[in-house]
Amino acid sequence: MIIILLSIILGLILTLMLLPLGYIAPEWLLLINIYWAIALPTNNKLLLAFVSGYLVDIMYGQVLGLTSLTYVIYIYIILRLYNSLRYMTVTQQMVVISFFILIKQHFFVWSNSVIGIDSEYFDLLISAILSGILWLPIYCILRYLRRKFQVS
Repeated sequence: MIIILLSIILGLILTLMLLPLGYIAPEWLLLINIYWAIALPTNNKLLLAFVSGYLVDIMYGQVLGLTSLTYVIYIYIILRLYNSLRYMTVTQQMVVISFFILIKQHFFVWSNSVIGIDSEYFDLLISAILSGILWLPIYCILRYLRRKFQVS
């Protein structure tokens, strides 16, 4: 559990480092949460997704709970699709995860427009593409750590 929490903290640090990029920055915490949900499918990953999403809301100064809600929904979907995702290749997972993040970004743009906040749509699309590309290194690094430290 300590390795999982350290990876979430590292994701928070990476998110803070790329905060000046705004919405172009990749979804580090969502990718880390997705990996742990695929690697160790338990329901406590929903709580982890909620807390990390809440921290993202605080860091970006967004409406509280919006990112938490989307993170929890996506981790729930990942837990339901666990058997399918686990047996896909990493590149197939990359495509599926990019699609999920693209849907999340569309939901984010829609919810911000309802509230009256203007969002840059192109920046959110770049973020979805970057997040999909970064799935491979995140997957490899976290898999190595999970095996080295025998996280189960």
